[in-house]
Amino acid sequence: MKVLFINDSTSNCNWGDRAAAVSLRHMVLATGHTIHHAISEDDLLSSSFLTAAKDPPASRPGVAGGAVRPARPGRFTDYIPPAVVRFKKEYLRRHRTTQVNPHIPGTWEEFDEAARRIVGDESQYAGFLETLHAIDIAVIHGDGAMVGNGIAPRTDLFLSYLIRRYLDKPVIIVNHTADFDHPNLRRIAEMVYPLYDDVVFRDPQSAERCKGFCDGRFAADTAFLFAPAPRDEWVRVAARPTYFDVWPDTAEFDPERGYVCVGGSAKFGYYVEPYRKLVDNLVGLIEEIGKVYPGQIVLTVSDATDEPIFRRVAREASLPLVGARTPIQQTVDIVGNADAYIGGRWHPSIFALRGGTPIIPFASKTFKMEALAEMAGLAFPAAEPLELAQRGGDIARQLASFVEAGDALRDRLRTWAEEMCENSWDNVSYLRR
Repeated sequence: MKVLFINDSTSNCNWGDRAAAVSLRHMVLATGHTIHHAISEDDLLSSSFLTAAKDPPASRPGVAGGAVRPARPGRFTDYIPPAVVRFKKEYLRRHRTTQVNPHIPGTWEEFDEAARRIVGDESQYAGFLETLHAIDIAVIHGDGAMVGNGIAPRTDLFLSYLIRRYLDKPVIIVNHTADFDHPNLRRIAEMVYPLYDDVVFRDPQSAERCKGFCDGRFAADTAFLFAPAPRDEWVRVAARPTYFDVWPDTAEFDPERGYVCVGGSAKFGYYVEPYRKLVDNLVGLIEEIGKVYPGQIVLTVSDATDEPIFRRVAREASLPLVGARTPIQQTVDIVGNADAYIGGRWHPSIFALRGGTPIIPFASKTFKMEALAEMAGLAFPAAEPLELAQRGGDIARQLASFVEAGDALRDRLRTWAEEMCENSWDNVSYLRR
């Protein structure tokens, strides 16, 4: 079958977005189907896929046997400074409830009219309609999009409705957390989710919360497919000078010695106050960790929104920083071989657990971190980003407890994560059928 892959998040430098999309694409191809066309995460924000000329099929091989959408040379965005692009994305995240788009309806009551307009306008939407007529099934990579009331989740749901209702083609939504905290998006979800041919959540809490309007089920995140190299093999390569330096960041540390990774949170991007408060809280937390942990502390920036905060922390605390543009497998090796991961990022936590590394969560924009910690049997109250210094003592004591637990804990977590890796293939069970 020809698959339309919606929300191809390899367009985002975020570690987890890249890892989850690459893994899911690999799974789709492994079922014997082809990815005829992909709509990227950036496309969802701009709606550019609706009126652009039809792109060639996305069939270039990528990591883990997946495929990467071919670049379109000469776009205007190719010439916009990266800092401007990052600012725009951060603005969209912060103001995600006020976005207006001429193509994507804002409420459920507008869905039918908008769908009829697109299907009936062969001139304006010719390339998009040609793609829809050519595909056999649409796969929505839900990821962490189903929260708030922004353009990305509304576009996912609108495309699902359009393809299922107006073209009578199967649509599945997989690998996602659903936190319908906004009444408008929840209303849309209540109407669209019953239309899906398959609904797969990446955490049990989402399945429980949505059981009133869909028959969704749990399957582990596709990023569990990535496994770290065994430490004794990895350090022979990783211990070489500058191995972890991805310009403009430097991460000088000794992987043969013990270290913990400290990461950010998706919630960092929602604070409008100066970064100074976040920096102070992270520095305070690091000071508390240093009182009980004699090893190295490595800062991990898994998303561009965390960069300005962590770069300042790195300067003030003289710590190594692993940047957002580090290759996925390298980040998996780093976090998966740490003594612990302390942070609020979902996918780096998965990388950690895959190697047996225990996690201590920060609060995120949804309940996902608490859900993951609970799944792994590591329930711990997630610290709010602006309370990290205040909670530093509790976090440090939990870290000491995990380190003391040693290999027994690591073996248990590694075994569980391997089971999650096998279970993650259930995201594509509908395609196998």
